[in-house]
Amino acid sequence: MSEHHQQSHTSDNRHHLAIWCRAEVFTFGALTTPPPPDITPASLKSLVKYMKKSGTAGYPKMNYMLWRHIACSKLHMSEELAWMYFETYSMLTNVSPQRRIQTDIQTSKANTSTENERLKDSRKVDSLAFILLLFLQSFHQIDLKSTLSRDEWPNRKRNSDLDARKNRIYDEQSHQLFIQAHLDDLLNIVAETPESNASESVQSATLNMDAITALSYIFEGTLHDNLRKIITFHELIQNPSIQHEIGINKSIVPFKNLSNLIRRSLIANPFQVGQTMKRGTLLPLPFNNPTHEQRSGRVLCNSNFADERHRFVLMTMINRSLSDQQSSDITNAEFRIHRCSYSYIYILAPLRCVEVRKCHNVTIVLGAVETTLKVTDCENVSISAVCRRVLISQCRSSSFYIHTPSRPLIQLNCASLLFAPYNSSHVELLEQMEHSGLCKELNLWNKPLVTHPAGYVDEQPWSLLPPDDFYPISSIRLEDQQTDGLLPLPAEYQSAMDKRQKSISTLANEITAAQLNPEQRQRFQRFVVSNFEAWLDATGNAKILNHLSSLQQQ
Repeated sequence: MSEHHQQSHTSDNRHHLAIWCRAEVFTFGALTTPPPPDITPASLKSLVKYMKKSGTAGYPKMNYMLWRHIACSKLHMSEELAWMYFETYSMLTNVSPQRRIQTDIQTSKANTSTENERLKDSRKVDSLAFILLLFLQSFHQIDLKSTLSRDEWPNRKRNSDLDARKNRIYDEQSHQLFIQAHLDDLLNIVAETPESNASESVQSATLNMDAITALSYIFEGTLHDNLRKIITFHELIQNPSIQHEIGINKSIVPFKNLSNLIRRSLIANPFQVGQTMKRGTLLPLPFNNPTHEQRSGRVLCNSNFADERHRFVLMTMINRSLSDQQSSDITNAEFRIHRCSYSYIYILAPLRCVEVRKCHNVTIVLGAVETTLKVTDCENVSISAVCRRVLISQCRSSSFYIHTPSRPLIQLNCASLLFAPYNSSHVELLEQMEHSGLCKELNLWNKPLVTHPAGYVDEQPWSLLPPDDFYPISSIRLEDQQTDGLLPLPAEYQSAMDKRQKSISTLANEITAAQLNPEQRQRFQRFVVSNFEAWLDATGNAKILNHLSSLQQQ
């Protein structure tokens, strides 16, 4: 949607009201795996009625025990998938870091499956908002090309840059288009509709304040075009002038009036890719390689016009470069790494969430990621991260060094994925983890969940890295390097590292005990260097070292 069209939405609005979709719910909450076929608007509305009849177990908050029954018995999904959706909702809600850590530590201490299930059964979600998240699972099934010609951003392959700009559609515009096409279905799920006169039931339907609060999971906005003061959807609706306009009476909101209000006020999220590319500030690229390929790459941040909760960073087209992002502008931001290649990217600042898209031959080292690391359409990448969840889709021949309290999710079209425990460390990591609600006690890196749709058959897309092939990776800045070691490693990986270190120590002692004369030392040194260089060439590490050296000399 063009910027002029978006402006017309707000200029026609007497309150200068702007409403948009919360990007994280779509980007990290709507999974690319098709949802079970039984999840439809009609079935979700029936579930709302069922939950309300189930007493305190189902409404206003629903416990996992009831959801597991609904998911397995009524929606015919596996228990693993049921828990995955339940967990997805919790990750995208405001829960204190201390509470998340407490829950994870309790889970780590559960010695039996019975204890673990008991802990799960005690967890709760907001009933209506959770149902709306299930509705959004159909997002990736919508063919937006039929609505608007789509071109992958930023596109460098078109003959005409002008045509590319005209046809470009960003993710936030896709979210907007989805809501415009399915708004009434969305509202109807949480609305109160009269049983009689079904043909006019939607027109006479209403929404209570519980439903309005649930819609805050998807929508937020601002009044008077003030992007520094973002308020939740239910706070917007409680504004006296808006209540008067849509005819709210005793906290009852008319369906039709609310639908019309959202439609005329809906814009694309103003903090995401489009506006960041247009209005954001450029961040420096340390150690960058000033070649023709590199000049097209950039890192942009919206901190010059967004508050801390909506901070967004876009790193795009970085090629043959060494990038170490340390700016305070990126702290706790949503970070997107797009179309990068043959590069080494270190981002040790704490982040809220990260998406890696369309990258190849890249090494990425991250610190603490509060919610989700999403990796899509990548090949030959190596990613190290501490995060609450990992989502992987359409990836091949890639390695993931992960510390996560939830099972990594492998979605469609993945092959030759390697998983290993987190292999990096830096001086602020433990502090960042504490602030992000991540603990060192619980790590499910080795239990990926493959979420193929029903009837889909594929070979096992993942395996575990052999312990003998596990090596730690250091920060490129000496001041960031941690001398106290890595996060606790599984016994077999720690044993492999200890064995390797013991061999090195034994060899050093033997060399000392041999009391070599100067000529023997030189011969021995030439022997060691020759064999080491042969090993570097055989493993491909020589190219990596040469590349890193050349980049740091730039």
